Amino acid sequence: MFDFVTRRRLIFGLVALFFVTISVLFIAHLQSTVLGRVVTSYYSISSSNISTDKEQQISTCYLTEPIDIITYCQKCTSFERRSKAIGCLPTGYREFIVCSKSNIKTLRSCPIPIHIQKQNFWLFEGIILSIGLLSIASVQSRQKTLDKQMVEKIKKQIGENDE
Repeated sequence: MFDFVTRRRLIFGLVALFFVTISVLFIAHLQSTVLGRVVTSYYSISSSNISTDKEQQISTCYLTEPIDIITYCQKCTSFERRSKAIGCLPTGYREFIVCSKSNIKTLRSCPIPIHIQKQNFWLFEGIILSIGLLSIASVQSRQKTLDKQMVEKIKKQIGENDE
């Protein structure tokens, strides 16, 4: 089974994987620059969930009115995610906004920030690279061991034929 994966094929596979990774990054970069950085809400809150709590008013005014962002996209705490706090449920990130016309302060869910997505991507790529290098090292080590065993076997066979 391991004989199928030669050095040439392994190097070709790694180069192909590298090319695909760079292509995906390039396409994602083009898509983000072409489409712009329009932040929209992925999920809307249904009108049946609207309540008039004194601490915080749930409102969907940001869907119809211009907004001002008071606090940019921040990660919700684990307690807020477990308790299904306003705005934390869909993505785990939320921002504090004010609707300009109605002057309502509310929280809304926001997509995961780009820098965190990039950081997670490069972390994943680093882990995959490490696993790949570890695999290459283990394959090379195993190949050397098998080669030594083969040489010893051949020497033993030659030694038996001489006697």
